[in-house]
Amino acid sequence: MKSRFLKITFAAALAVVAGVTAYQAQDKEVMSDLALANVEALAGGELSGGFTKTTGNCPDPVSYKKWVSCKPGGPDECFASDC
Repeated sequence: MKSRFLKITFAAALAVVAGVTAYQAQDKEVMSDLALANVEALAGGELSGGFTKTTGNCPDPVSYKKWVSCKPGGPDECFASDC
């Protein structure tokens, strides 16, 4: 009877240790430096409320288009230029 109790206790303790180890392995969230930089860059524009937009004419042969420079901060929305 005593050896059966010891076996059950040992099995239960082993199951608890294995469960805690598995939980700790899954609980870690690891992000690369590139991913963290992207998150910060994306959040920076939203937190500042918009962009300050500067525009000008594109060089030939697409001089009918305008270039756009976007800097964080300001009330405007800003979209990249295609020249």
